[in-house]
Amino acid sequence: MSASPPRVPLLQNYYTDYLRGETTNTFLTRVKSRYERVSIERLAVISNRFGRRAANFALVSIADFASNPIVGAALKDTDRLVREIARNGISKLWRQTDDRYNQLTMEKIIDLNRHTHYAQAALNATDLLEMAPEFAEAWNQRSLSHYRLKLYTDALRDGRRTLELNPFHFECLTRMGRCHEKLDDPISALEYFQQALSVHPDLAGVRAKVHYLQRSLSD
Repeated sequence: MSASPPRVPLLQNYYTDYLRGETTNTFLTRVKSRYERVSIERLAVISNRFGRRAANFALVSIADFASNPIVGAALKDTDRLVREIARNGISKLWRQTDDRYNQLTMEKIIDLNRHTHYAQAALNATDLLEMAPEFAEAWNQRSLSHYRLKLYTDALRDGRRTLELNPFHFECLTRMGRCHEKLDDPISALEYFQQALSVHPDLAGVRAKVHYLQRSLSD
């Protein structure tokens, strides 16, 4: 008597339907109706590569910062599509907060930075940090503002705090390296670029920086 095929988690079936044209909202509604966050996180770790794709896609769509370690680990997954899903969605987790006012403030800060209003973004981030000092992305956004304003020492200070709260923040690690380059400290720049690659190995531009600095420092 032949063995029965292994059961496929419903999450994988939902993801298959999504890939075949089902809407994102339908996929997420089905996931929320059957799964708790911790169950999806478990599937993101133990599943085959298709299951890991499904679980990480669900996490970056419906989860919050609590899932950051799971999605952060997926940045180094052996499957390229899992890594892409994690990279494309993890910043959404970084920006999530349970407080509605703080969430709206964060969205405004991001918009200010995006539209080059760096000084105002830094001021708004400072106000937000007074209310939510453990909000890693607020530190990161102020670090970005300071970097764009060429206040590299301030950017490094805020970047260090960002990384204390969110060690998976490869964007911050990359910026830290660039700050040290601007401050003519190639050794520290190299260290941060290498740390960024250790978190997310697919950063081609950062890898090129590492090779360049390694050659320069060895001359």
